[in-house]
Amino acid sequence: MTKATFGIIGYGRFGKLWGHALSPFGDVLVYEKNGCTEIEAPLRSCSLDEVTQCDMVFILAPISEFESLCQQIKDKLNPHSLLVDCCSVKIHPVKIMKECFPSTQPIIGTHPLFGPDSVNKTGTLGGHKIVLCPIQNFTEKLPELENILQKLHLHICTSTPEEHDKQMASSQSLVHFIGRGLAALDLKPQELSTPDFQALLNINQMVVHDTWQLFLDMHKYNPYAKQVRKKFVDQLLKLEEII
Repeated sequence: MTKATFGIIGYGRFGKLWGHALSPFGDVLVYEKNGCTEIEAPLRSCSLDEVTQCDMVFILAPISEFESLCQQIKDKLNPHSLLVDCCSVKIHPVKIMKECFPSTQPIIGTHPLFGPDSVNKTGTLGGHKIVLCPIQNFTEKLPELENILQKLHLHICTSTPEEHDKQMASSQSLVHFIGRGLAALDLKPQELSTPDFQALLNINQMVVHDTWQLFLDMHKYNPYAKQVRKKFVDQLLKLEEII
């Protein structure tokens, strides 16, 4: 029986985590535009032409680079490959993929609600959540992907791109906004503190390892983030006036 092939486009912190998670299920081919030479076995460094012929192709590029990458691979991608994005917003990448690729191209949007830091903290992928947004021509490919995710013991949540972005505006964009704001205060553990203070430190520590590009992109490309952010800032200003 022929082994499945998985293409990874983008070998950042999450690309490394995801590539090794997929490796028990087949061959993982990795393309990194910066020519990364430290791709760990059993993952293999390959050309973009090779990666785009895999059974499943995962795009792990920054949100702001997503459109240019889709333009770059649209004439290379195997028409039978399942194209999967892993962006932390969904309306924007789904729109791009539907514009760039024919309606016959199997496409599923995903958002893994975890990363290297949260997996290191729990010691396992199992129990973490992943969002699936089936987009087009996915009937044959969706069970294959779901089977892998289930074997990784991930909790699968199905959503539309719109509902995803609405919920993530509060559960991710706002949390990162607060975390980055706390980072500017340079808070440190101290002897005289309450459990609530430790909770603030935890929020800060959860986001500081992510890139500024991710932070800016999740706010720029989620159409609901600005409204949530403004409501929060307005409330802080009202509390300041009350004090």
